[in-house]
Amino acid sequence: MIAAGTDTSRLSAADWNQWAAAGHPDDVGVLEADHFQRIASPMPGKTAVDLACGTGHWTRQLAAWGMTVTGYDFSDEALRRAEAAGSCPRLSYTLWDIVADPIPPALVPGQLDVVTCRHGLPYLEPGRLLTDVGRWLKPSGIFYAVVQVEPAAEPGSAQRHTPGSRPSPSTPFDLRLQEEHLCEVGAGWAKREVHQLGLSRRVIVLHGYEWSRVMDESLAPVGGLAAALARPDRTVREDAS
Repeated sequence: MIAAGTDTSRLSAADWNQWAAAGHPDDVGVLEADHFQRIASPMPGKTAVDLACGTGHWTRQLAAWGMTVTGYDFSDEALRRAEAAGSCPRLSYTLWDIVADPIPPALVPGQLDVVTCRHGLPYLEPGRLLTDVGRWLKPSGIFYAVVQVEPAAEPGSAQRHTPGSRPSPSTPFDLRLQEEHLCEVGAGWAKREVHQLGLSRRVIVLHGYEWSRVMDESLAPVGGLAAALARPDRTVREDAS
């Protein structure tokens, strides 16, 4: 286990294997499914990738809508459980350390209709990852991420939680972003939307990566989201500018 106060930015595959073996429920609710259907219009013939797919609950849902989908994760135990939960010709899983390993040969430019990431974005170096995602998508493709948020507390007030909300994460397996920080996710994309999904989750939808900005971003100093996620204190507190 990861000791309190240590950097949780790189939980090991063994840590995630332990998490997967514990059998945490991660069912896809009706609200979440309906929202995705409105935004992404999943249907047979479309191709998708599910990043940090874990035990595959969301990946299987994408396949159930008729999409051809590959789930990627670096926990072999999670993928073992995903494969054991059900299979179909349109569904596959691949072991991949998204942060550290080379991009798999199957992920080539301009081939995907949808890339999803459900609850995993804070672990995956979003700035770099979203540049790659922009390459993989077709011009009409979208990136769809579900993230958990921790609303910013009012200055001088104690943190409170309304009925039905969830407290701050007590383990490194439940990383969140600050609400005001979401505007930084998606630099370099032509269109960015943030939708509320219940009390503690938000959906980030990105369309159309703008390649003219790639070189400028590569020369920019590290800051904002990337810097905040690299620090041991995983609570993101940046001005939304």
